[in-house]
Amino acid sequence: MKRISVISAVAIAAALFSLGTIATSTASAQQYVMRRVRQPKDISPALKQSLDDKVSEDAYPYLDKEDEKKKDGTPYTDLQEKFEYLPNYGPDGGISTVSVKLGGAEYDPKSKATTKGAATGKLKYLVFSYTRQGSKWVKLGQPKWEVQNLGKLAGTQMTGHQQIGDHNKAIIAKQQERKKALADALQKKFGSSQ
Repeated sequence: MKRISVISAVAIAAALFSLGTIATSTASAQQYVMRRVRQPKDISPALKQSLDDKVSEDAYPYLDKEDEKKKDGTPYTDLQEKFEYLPNYGPDGGISTVSVKLGGAEYDPKSKATTKGAATGKLKYLVFSYTRQGSKWVKLGQPKWEVQNLGKLAGTQMTGHQQIGDHNKAIIAKQQERKKALADALQKKFGSSQ
């Protein structure tokens, strides 16, 4: 019985000793992680400008392809030329890669509900990935499409919002035409002010 008690005591002491070592290594790892500098969520304006130029150049064929789909009467994505940047930082604290998203709603141009067609309820994103080599951005593979299906109800609501936008644009265009016609009539009647 004494022998079992001694062995149990030794086992418990060994377990406590190893737990103390594990807890110490975890604490030192936490201290190391806590000492790392928090990285900014966005990239600097200078890097953003150089990446804007590169993405614009690489996205041009995809924008053209979506325009062709619209002309052909097939569902197309109205890609907005507004980029979202998602930087990834390496262990040295520098930018390792940047994913750039270009997104827009999908429309079916067969419907004449709006100038763009009827929204399908899908949002599509074209995602490019880049890395920095020296002073140049290098594309990592081909861009990938991501699709977010919001459903038919969302498509109906998006179409309704687009109809309101089309109506407002028409009103503004009509006001500008009237303003120009008035300016031309005044110019004709009173001549130039020079």
